[in-house]
Amino acid sequence: MALQATSGSGATLADVIDRILDKGLVINADITISLVGVELLGIKIRAALASFETAAKYGLEFPSGTNLQAVGWQSVDAESAEATAE
Repeated sequence: MALQATSGSGATLADVIDRILDKGLVINADITISLVGVELLGIKIRAALASFETAAKYGLEFPSGTNLQAVGWQSVDAESAEATAE
């Protein structure tokens, strides 16, 4: 689903951040530095920005040391179960 630009929507920064964390954002970049046709440096970057809940939904890996048994995760699991039941 592509995001559509709308004029006069009056979205605040908080609305934009909430939407990015809810849907997720992935940035891919390929950077090369060449001199006379010879590649000197090549960098490939892939960055993902999303809430942990969104990341889990799409199968992204969590940082090592993430405690999935914490109280916050249990409330997210309960909310997800309620939303699925509806």
